[in-house]
Amino acid sequence: MKRFLLCTATVLAMFGCISQADAKDPEDQEFRHVVVTLKSGEKVEGYLHRGWHAEGALLKQENYSFKITKTPDDKEPVKYTADDVESVEYTETTEENPDGIRWEALDIASPGLTNRYRTYHRLVCVNKAGANATTYWWKTWTTERVGNRDRRVLTTIYGIRFHNDPGRIVYPYMYVGTMLMDKLHPGLKAFYKKWFKGAEGKIRKKEAEENDAWILDMYDAYLASRPNE
Repeated sequence: MKRFLLCTATVLAMFGCISQADAKDPEDQEFRHVVVTLKSGEKVEGYLHRGWHAEGALLKQENYSFKITKTPDDKEPVKYTADDVESVEYTETTEENPDGIRWEALDIASPGLTNRYRTYHRLVCVNKAGANATTYWWKTWTTERVGNRDRRVLTTIYGIRFHNDPGRIVYPYMYVGTMLMDKLHPGLKAFYKKWFKGAEGKIRKKEAEENDAWILDMYDAYLASRPNE
């Protein structure tokens, strides 16, 4: 999974700054090397000094702000937020991710009691790009009840952005089966709910346990069922 490839950087950034002591050998710091594309289109290259990742967001908004430096041992970091950037790309590549890891600043659907179309702007990691949609993942802190106490739990959320959506909104999977789909994707809500039903649905459900981008196949099938639209 892509999210595990950032584990080393995340641990170092968990409680704030990445230690300057870790910057003795610049070649060892390539896991921090990023290219930031600003809203203006300008590209800024540097090294992650303080990450946006939820693991380190104990006292700030998760997946929102970060700092980079020009060089691994630079002591003058520059702060950016999700409102300032289009994307952040890690330059280091792996066999599993030959194109590197890319985070994009997008609106995430977060319906509320007074506004079902409410969103918030955050950095989300590209999981898999399909022909008609792209899936993303990000982590967030949630609360679960354990006995008589509430405990904070780090949870991974998966979402989908439909390529024909002019708002470029990322919908957590659980919202694809709701009325939020009615305006832009008539019939998708019902199609989603039937996807895991019946004998074929059981097979799909098992496959989905191994493939967190399963929703791309579901959406492609939905589009294929409506050829005249």
